[in-house]
Amino acid sequence: MMKRLLLLMALILIFALPAFGAFPEKPITLVVPWSPGGVTDTVARAFAPIFEKYLGQSVVVLNKPGASGGIGTEFAYSQPADGYTVLFSAETPGSFRVMGISKLSFNDFDPLIMMVYDTKVIAVSSKSPYKTMEDLIADIKARPGKVRMSYSGPGASGHIQGLILRKVGLDVALIPFGGGAEAMLAVLGGQVEFTSPNTAPALGYVASGDMRVLAVWSDKPVEAFPGVPPITEVIPELKKYFPLEFPNCLLVKKGTPEEVKQVLLKAAKSAVNDPKWIEFVKKVHYVTMHHLEGQAVLDYWKHWESVVSWLLFEAGVAKHSPEEFGIPKP
Repeated sequence: MMKRLLLLMALILIFALPAFGAFPEKPITLVVPWSPGGVTDTVARAFAPIFEKYLGQSVVVLNKPGASGGIGTEFAYSQPADGYTVLFSAETPGSFRVMGISKLSFNDFDPLIMMVYDTKVIAVSSKSPYKTMEDLIADIKARPGKVRMSYSGPGASGHIQGLILRKVGLDVALIPFGGGAEAMLAVLGGQVEFTSPNTAPALGYVASGDMRVLAVWSDKPVEAFPGVPPITEVIPELKKYFPLEFPNCLLVKKGTPEEVKQVLLKAAKSAVNDPKWIEFVKKVHYVTMHHLEGQAVLDYWKHWESVVSWLLFEAGVAKHSPEEFGIPKP
């Protein structure tokens, strides 16, 4: 009888072991809902090898661009809530619902950690006749609705910037191009007059002599562009909209086991404190927001969603009122 009992206990332990296997037991997929070459993709690809160092498993970056990040976000949500699919999200889930892009929002995911943001700038081709931000403003006022601004997609950072410019009386023509890299190429190719790229990708084009930065989208100077004015210096009416950052963050599908999230969070926190990551962030002039994790990430996006959703709605470009989703007016 004792032998049978011992055998039974041994079998229970054997069959129980897989259920308590150490996570992760296979590669992690890091979904980037934007095209290769944009700022979100660049950050994710710099982060992935450092992240996998602390996870002890491979991290594979998977680009799923389209619909202002909606396609990649829905793909990540369609996967099992087991931690093997991590979404490297930009800000757009905060505007999905009012824009009619997706029924998903940040509330459908469990946040791990906030990553970084890259200060945006107003940039033109080096061949452009605009030498200063004042030159660009003068042309916009002289030709309302004719001066074209490229941006990545509906509800994304560039779109929001363009709408804010309209709010202060600058009637720009807003042209979507599907991604940040494409929006910059549109300027270089002469398809539009200006765009609002992030600092890091803009620096490369400035260094090559292909692009000129007229202003930084900030209420204070940016070290990467000495002598370039904050846009609030040129357009003081914009001050009430600042600060308004567009950070990225790590998310997993809601319902992911707590112990799995803790493994991912621990690895992410180790990664963002790794010297290689610190060096990368400094080199490209990113601003870190790593102090926000878990619920603090959701709290940040709740406020952001409120500000931006109502901005989009009041500008007449949102398909739905924020009230439909219980989004309070700021």
